[in-house]
Amino acid sequence: MNIIIPKNGILSKSQTRTFKRMLITAKIQENLNKLFKKIGIKTYKDFNLENIRVPDSKISKMAVELVMDESNEMLFNHCFRSFYWSAGFSLSEGLQIDEELLFVSSILHDIGLTDNHKHVCSSQCFASYGGAFAEDFLIENEFDAKRTKLAQNIIALHLNPIVDKGIHGNEAYCLSKGVIMDVIGANSFQLDNDFLQSVIKQYHRTHFIDEITRTMEEFNHKKIQGRKFFIIWDLTN
Repeated sequence: MNIIIPKNGILSKSQTRTFKRMLITAKIQENLNKLFKKIGIKTYKDFNLENIRVPDSKISKMAVELVMDESNEMLFNHCFRSFYWSAGFSLSEGLQIDEELLFVSSILHDIGLTDNHKHVCSSQCFASYGGAFAEDFLIENEFDAKRTKLAQNIIALHLNPIVDKGIHGNEAYCLSKGVIMDVIGANSFQLDNDFLQSVIKQYHRTHFIDEITRTMEEFNHKKIQGRKFFIIWDLTN
């Protein structure tokens, strides 16, 4: 099943069909993993919020400052939650990650949805645009060239329901799972409820589904990212 990165920002009919198949496949795999966990065939490692470190590097701080300046509260909180969920998946599955690379990619992944950029992304895939923007930002600030290219790819792939970690790396796999979990709740069973509530207490989800749905529906690629694929997810229950 092919990874989808629409070059012109609009999914073709064949890409749309592939995307829908990926959604179905991802849901089947989630249900199987949930069943396997319940009957003890599959286990996930325990951890808590203290096991996840927000990088204290210069580039990490610059990324946060940029997104803080350009994002509304809804997107800012979503980006931070996406990092924590992504890092949480890496811990629960015992995956080695580059924390700085995952953090920067998480924080910048929705830059195309901000007011200063959405005029471009109204006719272009915001994930592809976000990857290109992140690449330019990281190059300008002298980030490692190899990791810059990885960040570009991680962000460009984040809308894909299935990302092969063997091909694209653990960070791309985890960010895709983290972002999708924050929007539709997929695979949340892998993470402890105390961890979920600790993150949400710090980066709240109030009105998140309504606001992110409204934001996504402003774009031309809303046929794939529109309301019918959004599920209300109430973590307080």
